[in-house]
Amino acid sequence: MSSARSRIQLLGATLTVVALGLGTRRPFAPPFVQLYVGDVLWGVLFFLLGALMWPGKPSLRLGAWAVVSTALIELSQLYQGDWALRLRATRVGGLLLGHQFSWSDLLCVALGGTLAALLDAKLSA
Repeated sequence: MSSARSRIQLLGATLTVVALGLGTRRPFAPPFVQLYVGDVLWGVLFFLLGALMWPGKPSLRLGAWAVVSTALIELSQLYQGDWALRLRATRVGGLLLGHQFSWSDLLCVALGGTLAALLDAKLSA
């Protein structure tokens, strides 16, 4: 959807994904949702953020950017330095950077970025 992306629609989709993602962290959410859906939405969020920044970029390039960015954030959880642990201990730091590395999280964020790119490409066809 490289030339037809509307920033207003992207902003609405971004806010919706953020709300849904925060909802997956609520205690009443089913365990499967708590474990996996939020991470998939994290990958989708990064696709949308990329589309907001670069609305003319091709879907697959934005998808690649989302997958790499979210994978780097997930991999950063392997670093356990004092300053990083203090940052992750805050509400915002924990939401943005996560707390503990997981291979399934890495797979889920990659899935989210990829699915968003494929859907975007399909909508632009």
